[in-house]
Amino acid sequence: MHLTKSTEQAICIMIMLYMQDRKIYLNSKEISDRLEISPTYLKKIMRKLVVSKLVLANTGVGGGYKYRQSKIISLYDIYKAINGEVSLFVLQSEYIEKIFKGVLNVSSRYEDYLKKIEIINQDLKNSLEKITIDEIVIDILKQSAHIRLDWNNWESELKDIYKKINK
Repeated sequence: MHLTKSTEQAICIMIMLYMQDRKIYLNSKEISDRLEISPTYLKKIMRKLVVSKLVLANTGVGGGYKYRQSKIISLYDIYKAINGEVSLFVLQSEYIEKIFKGVLNVSSRYEDYLKKIEIINQDLKNSLEKITIDEIVIDILKQSAHIRLDWNNWESELKDIYKKINK
């Protein structure tokens, strides 16, 4: 399975928001610049994350986006927010019917096949639900995973963090 580009970008956005100081909204320009996503495309992704209640949004001066506090967010939550509740793996019935044209009871036999496919879909969903944004940040940053910064001022923030880590 290959994640769509927008799903991958949404995961990275969620990592940024997770690391963002929870008292400060992260502005969309900073996200757009950092991830090299067009502002228009970013708004589409952010809208889906907000509608799915993974992200809080605030408009106006000092506005932007925040990670939904006290919520454990899995990769499946993000996948579902961007792509909707869809089957991750499926083989369309119309192609099977073309192969077996004229064979009796192909439709009922196809239902048996779909049951097996649903097991694959459930396994993929369960696997994605087990991986959280928290865990990704911990895996990458190890003992520094607790650090929160203001991506809106990332250059000075990262310098300060680098000094703290390297003491």
